[in-house]
Amino acid sequence: MRRLSRAVMATLAGLAITWIAWAIVSPFLPPIGIVTAAILVGSTLAALHVAADRAERRGWIYYRRRHGNWGAVGAAMAEVQAIYRPGQQHVRQVKERADVYRDEDEDGDGPAPLNRE
Repeated sequence: MRRLSRAVMATLAGLAITWIAWAIVSPFLPPIGIVTAAILVGSTLAALHVAADRAERRGWIYYRRRHGNWGAVGAAMAEVQAIYRPGQQHVRQVKERADVYRDEDEDGDGPAPLNRE
């Protein structure tokens, strides 16, 4: 089901991009038939697919077979969020410091607030 929804969304995005490209380029082109336009769009999409497949094999992009690492996206989003919500950045920094202090505890009995001695 997930693969099907991805295919449907990719198709819708492709149609939207094709529609926008057609609206931009069509005033400069001579009038052509619907069949010719469909053949041109299909061949363009096929050429883009082949180019993306080759770029994936060379390791330039993630396209179909390999999937990217979401850790980098999460880090980038954390930085964007730090710009718009500085209070949350402060909370994140406090949590990171707490993790560092917890790791540096020499006795092994946990951080100071949880230490009941």
